[in-house]
Amino acid sequence: MPGWKCGTHHLQLLLLLRPGLRGCTMMASSGGHSRLYAVEPSCSPHCSLSSPFYFTSKEDNACLPETANVWPFLTPRGDAHSMSVTLNSRVQAARLYKSLGKQLSEVLPGMQVLKLISYIPGKLRESLERGFLILDPQSCSHVQNNLYSLVREHEQHIQVCTYRGEEGRVWRTQWQLDGQDKQMERSEVVRVDGPEVSPFVDILRGSAVFDSLQDTLSVLQEISTLIPEAKKLLEFTDLSNMPEKGPHPVIVIEGLDATGKSTLTECLKHHLKSALLRSPPDSISQWRKTFDGESSLIKRAYYALGNYIGAQEIARASQVSPVIVDRYWHSTSAYAIATEIGGGIHCLPPHHHHVYHWPEDLLKPDLVILLTVCDSERIRRIRGRGLQETQEEKELEANAMFRQKVEEAYRRMQNPACVVVDASATRETVLKEALRIIKRHCGI
Repeated sequence: MPGWKCGTHHLQLLLLLRPGLRGCTMMASSGGHSRLYAVEPSCSPHCSLSSPFYFTSKEDNACLPETANVWPFLTPRGDAHSMSVTLNSRVQAARLYKSLGKQLSEVLPGMQVLKLISYIPGKLRESLERGFLILDPQSCSHVQNNLYSLVREHEQHIQVCTYRGEEGRVWRTQWQLDGQDKQMERSEVVRVDGPEVSPFVDILRGSAVFDSLQDTLSVLQEISTLIPEAKKLLEFTDLSNMPEKGPHPVIVIEGLDATGKSTLTECLKHHLKSALLRSPPDSISQWRKTFDGESSLIKRAYYALGNYIGAQEIARASQVSPVIVDRYWHSTSAYAIATEIGGGIHCLPPHHHHVYHWPEDLLKPDLVILLTVCDSERIRRIRGRGLQETQEEKELEANAMFRQKVEEAYRRMQNPACVVVDASATRETVLKEALRIIKRHCGI
């Protein structure tokens, strides 16, 4: 095993909090350089953490009372470990983060692995570091050995720490890859209150939900030297001249898979004699598989760019006739928010948060209709289609909490908000209701 060395600058770990536990309620100082660490709950039913949990270094906050060190939930034989990505490039860091997550699931099957970030309060984006929390309740040697192998593979770009509780206090040791096997000075960590809005929410903009074309392009331009498909996508895309929306209305149909979007959009196309477009547009679908396999940052940038490319098609089509769009920005953002935010609905960004607001430089539709059906009907439909599911579609079918988060994110979208239609009824009934809403909002 590697030697140990204490440290506070890199992303560390926290042990899982059992429900009902009450600890220190002191907040880390934001006036200095004290890092705040946050571990996020997952959607797993085995995760007992219901909301983000925060801690900081005791040595950087000497004014905290001694009771701040009481962590009775840490078992005497249990350890927990953190892995942090220390790359400065957000694109390369995102790719390494995804790779580490995959490797951890492969070498440590069955172990609980949670998302973890650290940052300096008041400097969230500049100081942000991402990583993972690995819970090791039995302090198994194979866990540390497997982590050590990953560290050796990426030793220039990741940092690992181990935490252990002793007599109600929690101590942190940082791994040192110097070939020595010796114990170095340890540092103590304490639980603190977090900010009113979770930092996992505040980092959505620019990492999962993009609010401008410029921000979207910056990610793809940075990755174009590493991913040939990104370079081809940028060469193919010409967004220098964005046409204005035409005089005819643009109507977007949103909803989870198997809620009847395809059926309704085809019917509306016939009844309204409209153009029918889809997002992402067919013109860039050839690269979809590549980007679906990339990190969340790169994948979301691809879909965000698809909205801007689609907006060009929508603008041109609306010069001639009404336009029906099968998914658009609301879908891109709702799935991103629900995927990136762990825990239940209460962990989502609060109502009216800026992440729900339409980008100012993206063509805005006249109406967005959200189709909903009950879980049992939706699952019956999706199984009956016999089509290959995407990973997110599989998540929707397997995880009721994730489905609820996607729909709730849809409902919180603003400017324009979604008009909800119950699509559990017959095809004719749903079409009739949709036409009634379209007439009321768009006059056609």
